Amino acid sequence: MLFSVGVEMPKNENEAYGLVVPALCRDNYGCISAADTLNDIPAMVKDVISMVLADMSESGVDTVSIVDEGFAVYQKQDDYQYCDTWLLIDVDISDYLGKHQRVNITVPDYLLKRIDQKVGSTGEYKSRSHFLTVAAQRELSV
Repeated sequence: MLFSVGVEMPKNENEAYGLVVPALCRDNYGCISAADTLNDIPAMVKDVISMVLADMSESGVDTVSIVDEGFAVYQKQDDYQYCDTWLLIDVDISDYLGKHQRVNITVPDYLLKRIDQKVGSTGEYKSRSHFLTVAAQRELSV
C-alpha cells in the first residue's frame, strides 16, 4: 500500500527529519518517527508503519479499512501544516490484514506462468499468493 509521509525538515544540524504517516494517525494511534539522514527515511517509515499496524492488529483495530487519502488532502489539514514536503512510501501490509485463508482458484496457464515469472524475477513478491494479494489490494483501493 502506498502511504503519504509528511516530512518536517531539520532546522539545524542537531535536529532529525520529523516523519508522520497521517493514514495511521487514527483510533487513538499516532504514526510518527524521525530519521537522521534522507537515506534513513524509507527504513524508518517502514519500521514505524509495521509497528503501528502490528499493534493495531493485536488490539483488534480494523486494519482492512485503512485508506491513505493522499498528500494533497493531508497538506491542507491544520494537523500537518508543519510538514515541509511529502513522500510516498510503498509498504506491504498484507500480514496485518487479518487471518489468511486458503482458496482454490482457476487461472489460465499463460497467466500463471506470467505471475511466476514476475514473482521470480523481482524481490518484490514473496510468492504467488503475495502477488495476488498485492494486485487485489491495488485494484480494490480505487
